[in-house]
This record gives sequence, structure tokens and C-alpha cells, in this order.
Amino acid sequence: MVEPPADYQVPSDKDAITSTPRGDGQHILVTANTYAENSRTEWNGALLEETSAFRSDIELFYDLHTLVWDPELGETLAPRNDAVTSDVSWESSTVPELHLTNDLRFGDGTTATLEQDVIASVDRCALLVRNRASFADARQRTLFTLFNLGIKGHSHDDPHGVQDAAVRHEDDCDVLVANDGERYVAFAQVRDGTRRFDGHRIGAAGRSHGSDRSTWTDVYEENDGWIDSTEEAIGDLDAGFGLYVDSEDYGDKKDGDTEVEWLTVMGFAMDEKSAVDHARESLDAGYDSERREFVDAWESWHEGVGDAPTGDPKVDDLYERSLTSMKCAQDGCCAMVAGAFKPEDMTYKFIWPRDQVIIIQSLVAAGATEEAEIAIDWLDRVQITDETYDDRGIDRRGTWWQNYYTTGEPHWRALQLDQVGGPIYAHWLAWSETGDDGLLEKHYEMSRRAAEFLLEYDNDWGFPRKHQDPWEEVWGYSTEGTAAAIAGLRCMAAMADARGENDFAETCRERADTWASNLETYCFKQGTPYGDHYVTADSPEYGADPAPDTRPDAASFMAYWPWNVLSADDSGLAATSELVEHSAWRATGTPCLGRYPGDHYTPSGAAEDGGWPLCEAYADVVRWQNGQNPDAVSEYLFEHANEWTTSASLLPERVDGDGTVSWNSNLQWSQAMYILLAESHARGEPFGLAPRS
Repeated sequence: MVEPPADYQVPSDKDAITSTPRGDGQHILVTANTYAENSRTEWNGALLEETSAFRSDIELFYDLHTLVWDPELGETLAPRNDAVTSDVSWESSTVPELHLTNDLRFGDGTTATLEQDVIASVDRCALLVRNRASFADARQRTLFTLFNLGIKGHSHDDPHGVQDAAVRHEDDCDVLVANDGERYVAFAQVRDGTRRFDGHRIGAAGRSHGSDRSTWTDVYEENDGWIDSTEEAIGDLDAGFGLYVDSEDYGDKKDGDTEVEWLTVMGFAMDEKSAVDHARESLDAGYDSERREFVDAWESWHEGVGDAPTGDPKVDDLYERSLTSMKCAQDGCCAMVAGAFKPEDMTYKFIWPRDQVIIIQSLVAAGATEEAEIAIDWLDRVQITDETYDDRGIDRRGTWWQNYYTTGEPHWRALQLDQVGGPIYAHWLAWSETGDDGLLEKHYEMSRRAAEFLLEYDNDWGFPRKHQDPWEEVWGYSTEGTAAAIAGLRCMAAMADARGENDFAETCRERADTWASNLETYCFKQGTPYGDHYVTADSPEYGADPAPDTRPDAASFMAYWPWNVLSADDSGLAATSELVEHSAWRATGTPCLGRYPGDHYTPSGAAEDGGWPLCEAYADVVRWQNGQNPDAVSEYLFEHANEWTTSASLLPERVDGDGTVSWNSNLQWSQAMYILLAESHARGEPFGLAPRS
């Protein structure tokens, strides 16, 4: 449908997402993106890129284009491909109504503006897009809505998934319905009470010729103002429909331009009738009515959690946006996907137990205890509870897989100790902060199983056996993973004491203390090319450049916060934090630290100038607490973070050397870190330090 055909490959950082905090709209997750500030592409437009329902890791459709055909000029313009400027924003920090704006310029110099407002319905599983197209004059035009169908069977990446689509001509409404045998989506539109399509097509995505050519080819590339109608198709599909506008169909605006407004809706369900009903009901309700429910739902949700803590308008705005983003990312399974983002050959739409732990930490800090508790419920539900061996022959009973589909089915399966000790910590933190002994009891067996695994995972030399590092690249003795395991055992000891299991508590503490006493021996290196510091991992299984056992690593700062295994002024950690100004480790034009020097996990696949806001956060807490830079956290909050946000003011996973967003703008770990820094700054101490003994 689009150029290039494999649309997931184009640079896209996803500037904003939306969903609802309650009701059936919680099943929907939508992403929007503007390319105007992305230096890796020549495009300047914005559009809705991926929309899922019922499972956040499966798109039902993606790339919702609104095209304009001008018959006098013989031009068809598509916003992403042809816009000269664009923007994506939210209504406010607490109401994630999406606003997309695209400014178009035709060959004769005349301009047009396409504005779109986007919400999910609270009362039904439906998405509404209010469209306004403004032109310099009131001539005949055709407006086309085009999209790719993304549903592909029962698995996120099922190569044999089948799409089936057809147009249904109801008595008073045309509806385009698509399904994969399990999930259904229905598209409809209305303008001035008319619910018919002015032409409709279902084509074969990526096919440039023939009777079954793609809808994109038929409308955009052929550029003749006509959509050659088809009624149904099966396969890898794109689809769309037209809206003809006569010269008398415009409404004059105060500034002299003319405007056309119409509503596009999508209904979702697990059967065709319900999907069509949801679309029709949203047409009946109208955008304004659905919007009132949407705004009320979000404002009510924010009233039920803690207030933004600093009193500074900019900081509190970004705090609230971060909290809103995390709630949007909460899948129907009750956990939060890492990010609504799909770089080449992978996706972030899975659930990582490690990410859930940090998200739970931030939710507890923000007073969103209900969300924290249901995320812990998810951890309990997906824990491996039976004798189960992985491909390294490790019995994984008591652990978690590396990440999961939203169904709870495991995806990647490596062993990371921060995804074993971390869930124990999350359980302990929620219990200790709420004082709810019912929460302690409810998940006690979950945490005990995880602790029992850790106790058995000793290498017989006073240290945990090898495991994968937190960046999922190295098998060895990782600094951060070991610290997380130690913290998990100490948290378990505190909970075991509360349950009266004092012998088990003492066993956990003794093992934790032994491992902690050997952390420096294994993971602190002297005389490397960078100096003296904690490393990614000791004794790595395979080589890399720079070597994991000779490079400083931002994850090592987590050994202080939240794991509290090393003190902030520990000599080795202090030596590591002194290296954060090393030019190979941080962005040159903005104070943002990378994961480690020479990191190749970048948009280009090569080491680039840039940094990760979450890495800078962990380093800044250490420098704040050890006195190297007492203002590090306040500078992050009040000065630097706003340099790193998207047009909708969401923090990304990575920024370029000048602070420009370059990678995954809705990484929930990044949003969680901002909340945690704000809460820690307001409290005067890091929030959520694990027990030290």
C-alpha cells in the first residue's frame, strides 16, 4: 500500500498513543507519529500508524491515510508522503485525545490543512476519528481513507495468517469489515448524515498492477481521482473508501478558508455483527458525545491517583503525561506492554517482567496502587510453577520467561536475574508501601518460589551462576542482574519474617550477603580502556566490541537504586559515575548517558552519538546521592528532560546526540523513570530502595 511496501521498516518513533482508562475502550491501543522532526526520512507528514484491539501485540489495521484528490490540478496528496509540515499532540497531560495536523501544498502553490482528532469510545470497543479538511477555495474534491489490514491469524508474527475483508451495504450505511477468523474490525464514515462510501476497494497490499492491485496503487499512484470498487478479497490486504465533496458542500470559516468535516469510525469485536454494531453505535453517538465520556474517564482516573509532586508546571505536566502513557499501555491482560513500537524485525509490544517491575515501582510511588496490584497479579499468573527446562538445561521453576505475548504465552526465554529478583522486589514494595497484609499473603508463594530458585542458583563459589545481562546481549555474571537477585532475596527475607518463617528469612539474607560481598570481585574492573568501573558482565560467553567485561555500564547504577546492594558512595560505583562524562558514553550535545560506550543498538545498527534518558536517570540518582552532582536529578527534571520529548511530550528510549528523539517515544520504562525521579526529588531521597540487609 505504501512506499516502501514493507511499511514497518520506515523510521518511526511513535510520538503518541491513546486508549481509555476504563470501559471497553481499554481494549484499544492506538499510535500516532509525525515524521516532521525525524532526520532519517524526507517525509514531513503525520498519521495513525498502528491500531490494535483485544491484544496490544496484534494490529488490526495500520497506516490510516487520508488522501486528497484535486481534479483541477490532477493531484492526489497523501499527508505522510506529501505534507510540508505536521504535528501530533495530546489534548492535555491528563486527556490523551490525539490531535494530528498536516499542512499540504499543491502544485499551484495553494495549501490545505488536514486536522484529525482521535479518541477511543469508553462504552464500546470503537475508535473515532473526526476529520477536518480546510482549503483555499470550494472546488470539487474527493477525500479518500486508506489503510493496511494487519490482522494475521492467532499469533503476532504468523506468516500464514489470513485476512478476509468485504463491504457490507446496510440499509442506511456502508461498512467495510475485515477479520482473521477471530478478530473483526468494521469501518464506516458519515458526513452531513450520509453514511455511504463514494467508491470502495479491497486490494492486495504491495501489488502494483492487475485487477487485484493495491488500494494505494489504485488511488495514490494512478492518481486519476477514481477508486475502482471491489466488494471482497482474501489475503494480505489494504483497503479504503472515498468521500466526494461538491463545491457546495463546504462551510465557510472566519478566516476565509473553506472546510469539510466528517467522522470515520472503527468498531472492534470477536464477531462481525458486534463489530458492525459498535461502529454504527459510535456513528449514532457522534464524536462530541463520545469525547465527553472520554474526557470524564481520564479526568476521573487521574483524580484517583496521587497528585504531581513538584509544583513546577513543566515538570508536573511531564509527570502526568508519563502516568497517562503508562495507563494507555495497559493491555487487557492487566500488564503494560513495553512500548507501542515496531523497529525493524522486532516489536516492543511484548510484556517484559523486568519492565513491569520498574513500572510497578513508579505506580506505587504515584499512588496508582490498583494498577500496581493488577500488574503483580499478572506476574503471579505467568510465573513458571512446574519443573520446566530451558534450552540451556536450567530448570526454570520459580522464574519468568524473558518476555511474553499479551496472551501470557512466552516469547523470548532467556534467564535474566532481574526478572527473578525484580518481581519479589515489586511484591515487597507494594506490600511495604500500602501496609496491606492481604497483598503479602496473596502473592507470598509467588515470591517464595522465585527466592527458592535464586537460592539454588549459586555457582558454589559464593555468587549466582551466569545469566543474561539486562540489555539482553551477554551471557555472564552481570552487575545489575546479580544486584537484582540480591535485592530479591533481601525483600523475601523481610516478607518471610512477617510471615513468621524466620529460618527461611535468615537463609535468604545469608545468601544475599555472600553474593553482595563478592560483587566487586566479579564485576569491578581496573585499568580498562575507560578506567576503573563496574562492567556489563564478567566472563562473558562470547566477545563483543567493546568487550562486556571491560566497558562501564549504566545498568550498574541500579546496584544502588533500586536494588540498594551498593551505597551511592561505594568507591567502585563512585569511580564508575565519574566516567559518565566520557565522550564515548554520552551524547555530545545534550547531557544524556548511553547504555555503554560503543553501543550498536541504534536505528542504524552502528554506534551513534546519543543517549538513553532512563540510563541518565539511574546515573543522576547516584551522583545526586554521592555528592558528585547534588543537582543532577533536579537538572534532569527541570532542564534536560524537556529537550528529549516528542511533539506530544513523551520520553523516548533513545535520543540522538543533540537530544532529538530517534527511537521509541513511548517506552514505558522511560515514562516510569520520570515519575520516579520526580517523586524522589520531592521526597528528598530515592523512592523504593530495597532493604539493605
